[in-house]
Amino acid sequence: MKVANNFIKCQKDVFYMFPPDSTKKEGFYSLEIYRECLERYGSVANLLREKAKENGDKIWLVFEKGSRYSYKMMNEITEKMASSLLGLGVSHGDRIAIFGFNSPEWIIAYFSILKAGCIPVTVNTAFIKDSLIYNLVQPEVRYVFVDARLLQQYVDIMDELNLVEKIIVFGNVEQKHEEKIRGMYLEFDKLIAASTGNIPEISSGWSDSCAMILTSGTTGRSKVVVETNSEFLLTALDMIDAGGVNANSVVYVYLPLFHIMALDLAAISSMLANSTMVLVERFNPHEFWNDVNKYGVTHFHAVGPILEALLKEPPSEREKNHKPLIAIAYSSKEIWTAASDRFSIRITGGYGGTEAGIPVTSPFSDVFSGKNPPGSCGKPAPPFEVSIVDKRDLPVKIGETGEILIRSRLPYATFKEYYAMKEETLEAFRDLWFHTGDLGRYDENGNIYFVDRAKDAIRRKGENISSFEVEQALLKYEKIKDVAVVPLKFESGDEEVLAIVVPMDDKLSSENIIDYCINNMPSFWIPNYIKIVPNLPKTPTGRTEKFKLKGIKEGETIKMTGYISKKMKTSQNNFS
Repeated sequence: MKVANNFIKCQKDVFYMFPPDSTKKEGFYSLEIYRECLERYGSVANLLREKAKENGDKIWLVFEKGSRYSYKMMNEITEKMASSLLGLGVSHGDRIAIFGFNSPEWIIAYFSILKAGCIPVTVNTAFIKDSLIYNLVQPEVRYVFVDARLLQQYVDIMDELNLVEKIIVFGNVEQKHEEKIRGMYLEFDKLIAASTGNIPEISSGWSDSCAMILTSGTTGRSKVVVETNSEFLLTALDMIDAGGVNANSVVYVYLPLFHIMALDLAAISSMLANSTMVLVERFNPHEFWNDVNKYGVTHFHAVGPILEALLKEPPSEREKNHKPLIAIAYSSKEIWTAASDRFSIRITGGYGGTEAGIPVTSPFSDVFSGKNPPGSCGKPAPPFEVSIVDKRDLPVKIGETGEILIRSRLPYATFKEYYAMKEETLEAFRDLWFHTGDLGRYDENGNIYFVDRAKDAIRRKGENISSFEVEQALLKYEKIKDVAVVPLKFESGDEEVLAIVVPMDDKLSSENIIDYCINNMPSFWIPNYIKIVPNLPKTPTGRTEKFKLKGIKEGETIKMTGYISKKMKTSQNNFS
């Protein structure tokens, strides 16, 4: 592995900390800085080794339950666990799963697997039965780290896991579980305590795998995305570039570590920035601002409905009494403006996914000055080219909607493949561009705006309607807790707008919803059909699983066309 000099070129003998302070620059880092990141560290496993040398006893990880780990301590503990894994007989390239809630043990398992030359497979903690089997069988997992609190879910399906040889449990094992897994489980703490920590140097480069992560599965069956060291390192630096994360920052990590947002964009990025990470088990909107103030948080990452959930909370002094705070997040213009004004925060914007990290965002100088337009994703980050194309793969004009395509400018900046899905991988990379399946548009200044998932867009009487934009408009209504907008399909091929609404209380009627829509959105957006439900199906990262909602039939909804026509006619008469 090639490693760059740790010295400034013009001052040959002066050591400097990498990366350069992103709060003291205009625009994005140069492409050379991104290249240096790859040359200097080479892999995620080596990042920890080098950061331990650079930062020593500085605290990297603070866990909500009181434990604290310095850079040096994390490196030493993971060396011990990696040694124990090699002692168990793991082979280079073996897939080892992590099935646990956010914890230091989760982080230790992740880096240890990499140091042993194996590939971490992240597992969704909400999975049971078939979904859990798929998460472990599809990537051909041989060993599993398991949180003791999730043992029942594991025990229920263990007979289906023929390839799994051993499980490593952290936490206290109940007797009922101990009897069922006796002979095949090892205790996490004992493996560390018994280890010498001596491991051979295992080569790992940019193109090697550093994680296998399931896609969110919002539009169908999840795919196993094989991530590269290059993608993780470049995305981590990209987040520093946009958020202004530096050695004085405190990064709040509350999203699940099995998702790329928490693992790479937050945790690994905080390590690359030489900062401190505060880890909690899960997002709690009631405690969010207490934690921000308690730990002196400077950065947090938001995906799905996080900002919306915080806006639904009653106002308090806590939400403004904090240090300068950056949300590395994307949202609609309305939610962005409401959150930044109410909470006194700055928002980076951004666009990406499991397969490519965050190829679109804004540099910190624009975020700090407010030059990045609310609701925009930003512009292509240095390691990427981005194009928006029509159905013929030809570039669209300014303002037109098309599919977002991504291509790397540095080696392996996007994912390697969908594991064991060659046809799907080739289709995604046709014409040497990664086709995201997302719709977007440019403005006259080159800013990119997310419009919708291609499969979620609604074609209604010749009008293309973004379900995302309709949802964001409805979420501003204080009587709506949550909403999903999907096409209601008819045998004729026609589509209508269906709004599936979770109300704040049982007093909300379909007429209330339509009245709000008439006053707050274009007429062709107004849903002709309403369905009121107690909750929506969600992934653990808060994304709505829309594919579970698209089979709803007309008879299961409330048809509002007559009411809309009457109200619209009355409104026109009043106007005239």
